[in-house]
Amino acid sequence: MLGAAFITLEVREFVSFIARGAGPSRSAFLSSFFTLVGCHGAHVTAGLLWLGTMMAQFYAKGFRTDIRHRFLCFTLFWHALDIIWVAIFSLVYLVGTLPAEFLP
Repeated sequence: MLGAAFITLEVREFVSFIARGAGPSRSAFLSSFFTLVGCHGAHVTAGLLWLGTMMAQFYAKGFRTDIRHRFLCFTLFWHALDIIWVAIFSLVYLVGTLPAEFLP
């Protein structure tokens, strides 16, 4: 549910930015912002589709060994996304907000 809420908020934010004239073609910052956040949204969407597929397989076929193996692969994918994107967003949002005297 959190992933779906994130995608909904992301799409609304993109629409709002573009409506205010702050689209990706306006500046290099906005171009990289739309690319980074859009790529994250694509990964979350892929994960949500994969999760839905896994849930349907568990419901239809039960907890067979091959399906449990696919679920393990899914959990590794999802947690790798967590680690990578938390690091990227921390750098983009937190380092981007530090006062100039703290930056190298």
